This record gives sequence, structure tokens and C-alpha cells, in this order.
Amino acid sequence: MELLYEECAKVANEISAKRKFNTLKVISIIFYVISAIWLLVAWQGFDWSNGTFALAATILPLAIFIAVGILIGQYKNKFYIDYDYILISGSIRISKVINNAKRRDILTFDARDIEKLGMFASETYEKYEMQNGIIEGFLSSNSEPANGKDFYYMAVNTQGSKYLLVFECTETFIKNVLKFTSNKVIEQGFSNK
Repeated sequence: MELLYEECAKVANEISAKRKFNTLKVISIIFYVISAIWLLVAWQGFDWSNGTFALAATILPLAIFIAVGILIGQYKNKFYIDYDYILISGSIRISKVINNAKRRDILTFDARDIEKLGMFASETYEKYEMQNGIIEGFLSSNSEPANGKDFYYMAVNTQGSKYLLVFECTETFIKNVLKFTSNKVIEQGFSNK
């Protein structure tokens, strides 16, 4: 049975997220421009007779300006992130989409690798959360689920690692995942209509 199903967990306050992203992008560019100006001014006024001290006094601020520009440029990516969940015939692929432009695959696993599935913040979820060596992933930028969606978790054993993943998705996504796995993975008390 061939099945393709995709859901996206969009950032709830897109206007605010985009504003923060763009503001930090501009600040990052400003630091790059300052570093270029600093390099030109410092190079013109560099006193070769002072040697190492003058070189350090020129290079150190330049390195700081560039480093701050890079750090702010990386930090901006934390504000405008959507997550895609794609189910293709039992294979689940999770991607992070930054600023609706860059897509980064996070994890791909088979539905048969799911150990447990249920509602986020349930007793079973908290037991998994307490396990040593489990890699947690909250795959949504939102603290509250969007209309028609809820937070579900999947405990997954794949690629030699154990993951505890939280999805912001509809029940339809969960039902489609369950078509490729055993009903034993459903946590006790989880209502799957």
C-alpha cells in the first residue's frame, strides 16, 4: 500500500518571527560591514614599526566583529522555523524549514522503529523522558498547538539511538502512521478514534 501524507507545523506568530529574523539578519550584516570598514581603516593606518602589538590591535577587533556577525547570523535561525513531517509508505522524514527558504533534514526512520506513541505530557511520556541516553526533540516552534492539532510523542529506536520526539500534528497524521505499525505501540489510555 503506497501512501504519501505530509503535515507542517508552522510557527504561530509568523509576523513576529519574521521581524526578529530580519532584524537579526540586518544586525549581522552591519557587523560584517563594520569589520570590512575596520579592516580598510586599520590597514591604511597600520604602523609596521610597532610590529606584533599593532598587528594584534588590528586583528583582534576584526576577529570580534566577524565572530559577532556569525553568531548573530546563526542565532537568527532560531526564530522562524517550521517543521515538516512526511510519511511515505511507513517511512517518516522530519525536516526543519528556516525562513521558508532553507530545508534541513533532521531524521528519517521507519514506522516499525516506533516503540511507543501517545499524547505529549502523559505519564508514559514522562517515564520515557526520565530515561538515560534518550535524545529529546520538540519538533514545533509553538508552545501551544494550532487549531485542529495536538502535541503527540513517539518513542523511536532507530540508527542505534533512542529518540523521544514531540510532533504538532493532526490525529490524521497519527492514524496514517499507525497503518504501518502495530497497535501495541499505542500508549494505554490513548484514544485513537
